[in-house]
Amino acid sequence: MEFFYNLSSDSILFLLTYLIVCISSFYLSSQLKKFGLPLVTGLIVVGVFIGPSVLGLISNTVIKEIEFMFDLSLGFIAFAAGSELFFKEIKGTFNSIKWNTLSSILITFSVGFILVFLAFNTLVFFDNIQFDIKIYLSLLCASIFVARSPASAIAVINELRAKGKFTSTSMGVLCLSDFGVILLFAIIFSLIKSIDSGSLQILSMIIIIFEIIISVLIGFLYGILLNLFLNVSINKYLKYFLLVIVGFSAFVFSDYIREISLLFLSKEIIFEPLLICMVSGIYVINKTDKRLEFLDFIDVSGKYIYVVFFTLIGASLDILLVFQVFQYAILFFIIRIISLFLASYLGGHLAKDHLSFKLLGWTPHITQAGVSLGLIQLIQKEFYYWENEIVGQISMILISSIIISQFVGPPIFKWALNYLKETNRRKKISLSKKKRVIIFGLEPQSLSVASQLKSRDWDVDIVIFETNKSLKIPKGINMIKIESVDKYNFDNIEYAKADSVICFCSDVINEEICKLSHSTYGNKNLIVRINEYLNADLFSEFNIKLIHPSDAIINLIDQYVRSPLGTSIFLGKEKDKEVRDIRLLNEKISGSLLRDLKLPRDVLMLSVKRNEEIILSHGYTRLLKEDIITFLGSRNSLDKLTLRFDS
Repeated sequence: MEFFYNLSSDSILFLLTYLIVCISSFYLSSQLKKFGLPLVTGLIVVGVFIGPSVLGLISNTVIKEIEFMFDLSLGFIAFAAGSELFFKEIKGTFNSIKWNTLSSILITFSVGFILVFLAFNTLVFFDNIQFDIKIYLSLLCASIFVARSPASAIAVINELRAKGKFTSTSMGVLCLSDFGVILLFAIIFSLIKSIDSGSLQILSMIIIIFEIIISVLIGFLYGILLNLFLNVSINKYLKYFLLVIVGFSAFVFSDYIREISLLFLSKEIIFEPLLICMVSGIYVINKTDKRLEFLDFIDVSGKYIYVVFFTLIGASLDILLVFQVFQYAILFFIIRIISLFLASYLGGHLAKDHLSFKLLGWTPHITQAGVSLGLIQLIQKEFYYWENEIVGQISMILISSIIISQFVGPPIFKWALNYLKETNRRKKISLSKKKRVIIFGLEPQSLSVASQLKSRDWDVDIVIFETNKSLKIPKGINMIKIESVDKYNFDNIEYAKADSVICFCSDVINEEICKLSHSTYGNKNLIVRINEYLNADLFSEFNIKLIHPSDAIINLIDQYVRSPLGTSIFLGKEKDKEVRDIRLLNEKISGSLLRDLKLPRDVLMLSVKRNEEIILSHGYTRLLKEDIITFLGSRNSLDKLTLRFDS
């Protein structure tokens, strides 16, 4: 926190300079992403180039002055880790998730510790490290091996539109593991700190347990504080900036308690700020009604925080040292892969998972990012005084190993999802089964409706009774000619398989179609445009949607006057917004309350149709299988919901 203790015009200038550099970093990393470089790795690479190792745009003095940006970013990263853990989403596969998570944490840590310790004692490069420091570093490295990147796995899942038992179990394990690694790291960190200071006694062990418990309790208090901030009605971006400051305050508070305890008790009391922030994030996601706004805060703020954090990580790297230790980075990466494989196999065995799940359960956990790098920064900050600058060297090895995981992890996870056939990449996502509409009558209006439905990925058939050569049928729309309205002709055009039927014929022919449909094929989504208003009574018994052109125009103008934006959305006039009906077929979602679903923030549920009854939805609406749910939102978000609901 030296930046605030020694605040000067130079300090502010350094900070402004760095923030300007970050703007360039974001642009350059976005360009590198086009060549297949992960965003996190791209930011680190740009940081290396602008740092003292290459171009020197940011000097070591600047990095030292703005070190507080690490803590500012770490608070947010812990919030983000907590936001991934939504208990109601993992309850369906909790048994498998439970065993896989326990194994993922304990076995990965144990195997990682043993293999890293063996490497320290057999490789010449590590000969100059004291024996006790080797044990400490092995414990710290093993705890970092447990960390993984849920965001990277989510990106792969979204790209491949994957879903299934393996996918849902993997996500549950990833989210729970992030909580486990921060708790594990807090214990290991405090234990090593006590041993290294020569004060490990029974009292010290009690203090460590006390620190962990109090950190969790403070996390709940921070969660309440976050909820209060989220309820404040102020500018969105100002509110999100204040939430980032709340996360940073956990580090300020922790440093203050450490100094006070050392002054009055001659013993450091360390309340773990990462654990505080993560618990607060879990509290907001699971115990408040501000879950969606908090997720939006993570999504919006993450773009800026990650640029600041990962660029500074890259600028801090000594590129020459990275090249010297790169072979050991590969070794550490292989050690971690072995640890993950053994952990996933044992966890799958305890959960009684399928053999393929046991063998491939490690693939989602390869990639590491924010949490891992954050823990490395804490190690560098706390144990910098160990001899021979060994902490710096080990940090370089771990960071290089993480960069390797950024390249190797996603392709392997994609392969595993494809092998297990849980991907939907080659399918059209708008509907898992294309819907079909039959339009009776060929005229300009029917062609316009047909073209619009075709653009929405419907199968469209236009049925005519006589040839009209003056009108051209658009590409992709079928035209079928029949002689009359009877069951023989309707069976030939597979009328029974149509999801919707639209009639643009004369009122006499429209009435014949409605009679045959009602008596032979049951209730259809049948829309009829009548030509004479006096003929409306002819259709009253058929339970259809009746439209008269003059009424439709009057009602449309009325709606535009009273609700211009809403009418534009319903008519498809708003860019990237549409209304879509989705049938719920996913049994894991069936029975859930609307308020418990993790819906995208730009999606609104309008109504639920169940047994021909329309239910206006609210937070306590319980969704059941075969419900037809009407959503309003962006096409991208509705595509994801369709995949999730329409299993």
